[in-house]
Amino acid sequence: MTQENRSNPVPRIPVPVTLDNALQYTALTSVTPAGSVPSLVNAPEIIAQTSIFQLPQQQQIQSRQTFDFLNTEPQNEQHAALVESHLHSLRGYLNTPDMQPLRFEVPAVFSSLPAMNVPIAAHIPTFGLGRFSERLMVDSDVSFQYTTESRAHPPLRSGPDHADISLANILRTVQDAPSFQIPNIEPALPVSQQEPATANDYDELALVPPHTTLEKSQSVQHLNKRQKRENLNNSVAVVQDAVHTPQALNPIGTVATMVTPANNEADQQKGNYSSDHSRDDYLSPVRPNSIPDAAQQHMNLNAEMAIQPPQTPSCTLSEMSFAKPCPSSATSHGSASPAVESESIPMKRKEPGITKSEVANSDVDNMKAHSLLDGLQSLIYEIFEADDNSERDTSGVERRLSALWVVEGPETEPLLANDAQIRLEGGLRRVMSSNVYHEVPLDDILRLQKICMRSIRKASEITWKGIEGLTECEDSEVLAAISLADNALKSCKTIIRTMLGERDEKQICSEDIMKEIVDFITTLLEGLFIPLIPAITDMDQLIPYKKLVIGSAQETIRFLKLLYQLLALQDLSEDVVTRLEFFSINIIFAENATREKDSYLGTSTVENLRLATMDILAQVFLSYPSQRTFVLGEILSSLEKLPVSRLTARQYRLVGGGNIQLVTALILRLIQTAGSIDGRNLQLSGSFNFSPDNMTAEEMEIEVKDRDDFMQICQKCNAAAIKSSTDVVNFLVERAMKSTKSGDAPYRVLLDLFTEDFITVLEYPEWPGAELLLRCLTMHLIGCVNGETYGSQVNSMSLELLGLIGVKLLSMRNHPATMPDLTSTSSKGDIEKIDNMASSILLYLHKSRLVDSTAESSYGYFFSTWTSLLGNFLECDSADTVVASIRRLIRAVSDNSWASKEDFVDDSPAAMKAKYSQYLKILPLYKLYDRVMSEILQALDHPRIVSRTKGLRVLGLLLAKDPSILGNANVMDSVSSRLRDSSPLVRDAAVDVVGKYILVKPEVTKKLYPILCERAGDTGTGVRRRVVKLLKDVYTTTTDVDIKAHIGERLLRRLEDTDSGVVALANKTLEELLYGPTGSLPENDELGFKTEIDARISILLQIRDKSESSARLLQMLTVNVFEESDGSVHTMNQAQIISKAIIEHLFETVIDWTDTKKTSIQGLFGLLSVFAVASKFLFEVDQLVALQSYLDDTKADASTFYVLLIFRNVLPVVGSFRPKFLIEVQQALLKRLTKFSLKELSEAVPCLRDISTMLKDTRRLAVTTGSCLKSLYKFRDVLLKGQLTTADPRVVRLLHLLGHLGRYCNLDSHKEILDEQELKGKGRTLSEATILALQVFTRPNAASGIRRTAVRNLGMIAIANPRLFLEPSIIKILDSALGSSDNDLKDTVIKLFNEFLAHEQARADDAVKKRGGSDKKVDVAVLQGDAKNFSADSVCSSLMQLYLDRILAIALSSEDDHAFSAILLVEKIVRQGYANPRNCVPVLVALETSSRPFVRALALELHQTLHEKHESFIEGAYLEGVKTIFDYNRRLNAIDTNRHSNGVDENLKPLYSVIKSSRNTRKKFIGAVTKAMDFDASKFMEEQGDSTINHLAYVAYTARNISCLDFSTAEEPHHTVYALDQIIGSTGMSVLYMITDHQGQHPQSSGTGVASTSPNLKGITVCCAILYTIWQTRQHIKKLYNLSEPNCRAYQPSKSAKDTRPISKISGYDEHLQLADFCLQEAFNDSDDNLAIIERTKSILAALDNSY
Repeated sequence: MTQENRSNPVPRIPVPVTLDNALQYTALTSVTPAGSVPSLVNAPEIIAQTSIFQLPQQQQIQSRQTFDFLNTEPQNEQHAALVESHLHSLRGYLNTPDMQPLRFEVPAVFSSLPAMNVPIAAHIPTFGLGRFSERLMVDSDVSFQYTTESRAHPPLRSGPDHADISLANILRTVQDAPSFQIPNIEPALPVSQQEPATANDYDELALVPPHTTLEKSQSVQHLNKRQKRENLNNSVAVVQDAVHTPQALNPIGTVATMVTPANNEADQQKGNYSSDHSRDDYLSPVRPNSIPDAAQQHMNLNAEMAIQPPQTPSCTLSEMSFAKPCPSSATSHGSASPAVESESIPMKRKEPGITKSEVANSDVDNMKAHSLLDGLQSLIYEIFEADDNSERDTSGVERRLSALWVVEGPETEPLLANDAQIRLEGGLRRVMSSNVYHEVPLDDILRLQKICMRSIRKASEITWKGIEGLTECEDSEVLAAISLADNALKSCKTIIRTMLGERDEKQICSEDIMKEIVDFITTLLEGLFIPLIPAITDMDQLIPYKKLVIGSAQETIRFLKLLYQLLALQDLSEDVVTRLEFFSINIIFAENATREKDSYLGTSTVENLRLATMDILAQVFLSYPSQRTFVLGEILSSLEKLPVSRLTARQYRLVGGGNIQLVTALILRLIQTAGSIDGRNLQLSGSFNFSPDNMTAEEMEIEVKDRDDFMQICQKCNAAAIKSSTDVVNFLVERAMKSTKSGDAPYRVLLDLFTEDFITVLEYPEWPGAELLLRCLTMHLIGCVNGETYGSQVNSMSLELLGLIGVKLLSMRNHPATMPDLTSTSSKGDIEKIDNMASSILLYLHKSRLVDSTAESSYGYFFSTWTSLLGNFLECDSADTVVASIRRLIRAVSDNSWASKEDFVDDSPAAMKAKYSQYLKILPLYKLYDRVMSEILQALDHPRIVSRTKGLRVLGLLLAKDPSILGNANVMDSVSSRLRDSSPLVRDAAVDVVGKYILVKPEVTKKLYPILCERAGDTGTGVRRRVVKLLKDVYTTTTDVDIKAHIGERLLRRLEDTDSGVVALANKTLEELLYGPTGSLPENDELGFKTEIDARISILLQIRDKSESSARLLQMLTVNVFEESDGSVHTMNQAQIISKAIIEHLFETVIDWTDTKKTSIQGLFGLLSVFAVASKFLFEVDQLVALQSYLDDTKADASTFYVLLIFRNVLPVVGSFRPKFLIEVQQALLKRLTKFSLKELSEAVPCLRDISTMLKDTRRLAVTTGSCLKSLYKFRDVLLKGQLTTADPRVVRLLHLLGHLGRYCNLDSHKEILDEQELKGKGRTLSEATILALQVFTRPNAASGIRRTAVRNLGMIAIANPRLFLEPSIIKILDSALGSSDNDLKDTVIKLFNEFLAHEQARADDAVKKRGGSDKKVDVAVLQGDAKNFSADSVCSSLMQLYLDRILAIALSSEDDHAFSAILLVEKIVRQGYANPRNCVPVLVALETSSRPFVRALALELHQTLHEKHESFIEGAYLEGVKTIFDYNRRLNAIDTNRHSNGVDENLKPLYSVIKSSRNTRKKFIGAVTKAMDFDASKFMEEQGDSTINHLAYVAYTARNISCLDFSTAEEPHHTVYALDQIIGSTGMSVLYMITDHQGQHPQSSGTGVASTSPNLKGITVCCAILYTIWQTRQHIKKLYNLSEPNCRAYQPSKSAKDTRPISKISGYDEHLQLADFCLQEAFNDSDDNLAIIERTKSILAALDNSY
């Protein structure tokens, strides 16, 4: 602060101020008052030159919002990155060598200070630091001092822009200021000698700097101990650091003030003070009555203040070299907001050149330094004197205790109090920063250490028991222990501070003291802090101690930072270093709470504790190379303790945004440290001082030697980094190979986390080691991909990680190339450009070392790697340029001032990151991209399915970054070949790649979308699902109607998919695409809406016209869309709005249609009929009236059917019609009734019925029926005479007419028609007459076509009257039809049954809807006994049970359409519950092996349904099911006993997949199936027929299928082997005895080669073949599941415990059982072969007999 030499002779009394006050008026503040603000004289470049409050109001608001944004707690990574970026910029500014003072004026806001007759300290205004300023203050070394220049009194600001505001709004009292402290003082002069206060008695502001003291008017000579103590009594106590000094109370009636040197000088001139007083008195007491009023203050509070950098820091930027590392405890990149003050030694800043003013400043600095030294020594002697006085003498006089001590008990040594510790440690710090610490006597230092060791030894006696100790002890004991520990921590700080002075005396850094300190810290960390780091549940019990514990934790952090500095300056013993390593690793890997509220110490405190220990480990790694292997090994072995959740693992915040693991940052620092060049041991000859243009031969030789030596050192550093990096990578990969992501070991997940972290920091210049680690990892993974000995899991893991690395490299390749490649042919300009960029990065890292501890290793590693890289091109075409670059690097490592001589732009972190990204392109990792891409493409052709799948997935990641990759012909060919891969997983991945490529490159849609459409019918369910999703995306992105129609048609096919999930997905997708909302609304954009409707109509028409199947599926889709809203006219959802618009547009097109239009009239009517069937409420009366003309004979065409369909569905519900219209339609239909096709007739007759009902006139239909009966009776007589041998079309037409009229029309009330048509006696009603007439034409002697038609139409009448099905005459007709050899006739009956059950199900569904939509609602009519409406249910059940066996036989007879109809009927029977499930299960399990996918899926679904409902009831039918499967496949010629068929081998897999979920069921199944393989050997000897051969075939078939079952638990294969052993042990032994007896009776058949003529030989041979098959099956299962023989023999189903351990088949072992050839024979006629079979089986059985 500048003090003006005003003319007023009256001395002014300054107002005390703290560091907090001063920072509020600097450009560094983040809490600026909203009123008057300081006026900056010379703002730095990073701060706006104009105060924000002098800007327009809008800009003021924006600037204020920026400050507020910085002060808020970061809410996301972007916010945190912005705050860190501002901090980094300001820290860099504050630590630059050319920093200038910031001068500012005090605002007039102090004019509002009220005049009160109380001590000023209670009302001094202060502005609390904001969060951002606190961090900046901790991270930077800012000092404040008075300036010597004078300046005119600035004018007061006034006006609306600077209006005074309320004091309560912007000021708060000193009690609220967290860091304002009032130092202990003694009056320098008696109060009586002070002059009375006047209007100018108050100075503006006086500031005591934190790291330096005020200059004195004259130097102080060293005095003896007594003289110094006497002077101390008349001087002011040394002012302590504002952050650490505890608040002390002044004597009542005085106020502590600070007197500036300027005032002292003025006072000396006036003679008011003696020279002694002017030298030492910095504070003077002031009486309360001397407080001036507000007006007097206002006149003096606009003085000029100034902030200057420290004048005596410990080292300068030019001294930053490898010879003497200067550790900085500033917050590392990304660290959490520091909870404690930085303990770094201020850095020296020098300007080039020395001026007179600088010489004068040097003298001033010298005086300041010695004044600090005198203050420290005075404090030391005061402590020593108090220590001497505290000792008890022999006379028993009580010791005199000073306020400097804390006493535990009468017999204990006093401990130095916290206040004294703080003052002592602060004084040591300031003395060291002034470079006069060497003048402190050694004895004093050693005695201080001994005094401080008392606290440490006392605290070491405490036994810490973590949370248990805190909760079980008394509060007073806990508080005392924590207080003692805190005192000991301050003692540790003081002792370590004494060791930081760079003195040569070895006694200062005592090994014993260091051991005791480290032991104490280790005990404290492990016993107190580490147990409190994780989340704890009983936190409430620990609340009373929380503040003390956190304070001690922060004190520990400060101590660890000092210890970090000591490690860089002093060599400690190996024992001490080892202990430091252990407790540091324990802290780093301690489990932390994930949330702030769960953390007792606070997550920020814990993270700062970890950061401090990380710095210690990194420094140990640097200073003690012999410990590197041990440190790295301990860290790697502790990795399993890390959290694996991405949300909790990454707590280390980066400057540029994002988080990584703290351990990742540690490993990177260690790798970089290992590769850093150490200038302390560098011995060069000074060749860098030679002039390159005028070197002699001798100098050139020296230069070459220096260069070679320098290159060897750098290469050695590189080799060390590579070795450490390789060790890390090998450890991570090898552990990850043996674990999975879901397993207990975390290494697989950790490898992913580390890889992602390395990729995250790859482009950060602060982390150059990431490139080396990723390079080593990439090469290791490539080796794993190509290694034949690695399994599929390792291969898949390697490909996945290579994909992550490849994506990062690809993104770097896509950046604009501004960096030329460095090759042996690079030009001079290219090399210079690269060198300039590398040098700017090097300078950036050099400057970053001042504010970031991690930059030390970054700088050294980058230095050595860049030098080594240049050394590879010493013989290139531009070798001179390379040599010049190396020469500059040698000068940089040899000349400490190189940084100040380089002229590079000091880029921001973001700009430097961009430069470093370009620099990475010349490094080896960047050039590995082609290798990585090659490995990924080779994986597409790998023999392993997992590798091919993973390769495609990884390729998809690369495509997401750069879609043009797939444009390469080789890549596209590789992907296309995988679309036809045998594995559905591979096809799924390939489809995903192609689909995503189409989406990002729409121009290739037309070329590639057919590939996706083709895969829509893939056999893999997952593939089909993915294709449906991708086709939807392609559909929405393309505008081509033809492509959309093709996609829609393919999606429609999925509505009949075998997987219900695919069906649901396809249905939902089509609903959104075809009937979803349009982009334009009719009320807003009518033209756009109409255009979109036209496009949808075109798509629907194309889809419907594709095929009959497409039309049917479109109808089914539309019905599903309107199923919920159907029946509600007022419910208008979006689909109804779109559909109505489509219908309206279709009618307009129909009315205006001409033959010249491309769209056919049939297609338009067909699409209209789709909506008519789906929802009857979409049409209007006028629209139906417009269709009347299409019923005339003149317009009879294919559109007639659709018009009839529309009329049938819409006519009854549209509304009222004019009778004339109805009559005309009725007449038109009756006129064409005999001309309608069968399909049209099925619509016309119901339509006539509805019209007749609406007209209330059904006579015309009755007359028509009677007329048809009369005509049919003419042909009846011909048939009875046997003359109707062919299917007369007239008879067929009449049969169809009568069948349809009988089904849809109830005309029994018109009995008179029988008389009118001369049919009396032919029946009592028209229905009876019709049935009797049709029965005649169902006779076997009728032509087959007429018979089928008669049966069909007779059944149609029975559907309308279900009781007819149980009439004996009808049953006789059905029996005859199903028993005939005419498969078409059987199919007619089966389809009739299908239609009947479907009709009854629809009727039941309608009844449910009418009852309110719930089938659980009680029907009162049924309870009352009126079950007429449900009489058909009994008919269905009786009819199906009557013909079930025949239906099941037809279903298994073949795989043609006739069998398919029967299968559909079985489905209805099972679903509606009309048959015993036990009878249906064998057929269903057999149908699960059908070659038709739909049949397989349907049978499996029905089987699962029955299993869920009737598990225990149907489990006994599974053995019969296995036999049915065998017969079914044998009938279909799928089983060939002479060949091996994989398809047949897997026939039991679907069955087992259903029952394997139930342990009891699967055990019973295995037991039953294996038991069925057993046989009676005696019967085989007697029968010797086809039955024995059939059983052998059945055993071989069963054995092959059992071998392929997918067992999931260890119990299943053991139980199977046990069951097979039972057969071998019983039947096998019987056969062995039979063989022995046979050979005894026929010795010539044993071993002589003579054919035996024994009739029993063939039977014995078959028995041996069966047993040998069983034996092969047993051995195969053992090998397939890696079962041991002892375990197999020890297994007992009744005794063995339930073994549900998962089990899997051995990889690479063929699951298909390869039976011996003789086991597949159909006959055994060769006696020689028979003897060989018998001998082989005998040897096996004999061996088994001996083993058992």
